[in-house]
Amino acid sequence: MFAQKHIVVLIDPAEESALAVRKASRLARIDKARLTLFASGYNATLASNHPLNPDTADQAKDAYMRRLMEGLETIADIARNDGVEVTTKGVWDKHAGPALMNFIEEEPVDMVVKATHHQNVIQRTFFSQTDWELIRHCPVPLLLTKANAWNDPIRLTAAVDPVQANDKPDTLDEHIVRWGKDFATHLGGRLELLHVYDPTPLLIYLDQPTIDSADISEEIREQHEQALAKLAQDHDIPKDQTVLETGSTLSVIPEHLHQTNTDMVIMGAVARSGLERWLLGHTAEKILDRITVDILIVK
Repeated sequence: MFAQKHIVVLIDPAEESALAVRKASRLARIDKARLTLFASGYNATLASNHPLNPDTADQAKDAYMRRLMEGLETIADIARNDGVEVTTKGVWDKHAGPALMNFIEEEPVDMVVKATHHQNVIQRTFFSQTDWELIRHCPVPLLLTKANAWNDPIRLTAAVDPVQANDKPDTLDEHIVRWGKDFATHLGGRLELLHVYDPTPLLIYLDQPTIDSADISEEIREQHEQALAKLAQDHDIPKDQTVLETGSTLSVIPEHLHQTNTDMVIMGAVARSGLERWLLGHTAEKILDRITVDILIVK
């Protein structure tokens, strides 16, 4: 599965991207993939051509794009010094997300990497409009990095929900686990499977005098334990690398990732029928900004 031949790093000229490039470089060295550093540039004043005449406006745009490309070349040296083949691509476009989607339509791309920034004061990651566009529309695996270097060995967590998986032979959970195993193998790390479920809504609904809630709770847990154990067994994941937690996923998943010093969590998205959009699910999208580690979204 990990057959990466072309990895694109989306660079925001206004943000720090060096660590994201270093991580992409490490991934590129696995299969001798090439990197493309992609950035879009736009200036509303230059775009309006006012008060400049057309020739002067074009010269100003050219100068603006030259500075953009010079910045990309400087960042590219980070990966080139690791022996990675790197090209740079700058386009004049107000919207980086759609610009990158157009690029992906024209040239095969196996993965997109982009830096995001977690705000420690408010304990949230600030996702820009571009970030959300990529989360919902990028057709290839998307790695959203944070400002934390990876541990050695790297620690990976696959966030799965085997009880909700359908009966198809190639479920989303299986896809997530395969990606996690490939990353662990190629990066020399350890993968754990994390499944979090919240029995509260069902227990409230079943809160009747004739029903023993303790028995119901145990029955629910056994169901989730068995589903997680089967998923792990199917993919040769040892039992001590599986974690079953109860509680709200909104708080339990981010807290677990933080407490275990995980480097990357792997989550899955599915295509929504009839729309050019990938869905993580309502709950998953709500916890993204609470996660302090790198997020790999596989499609």
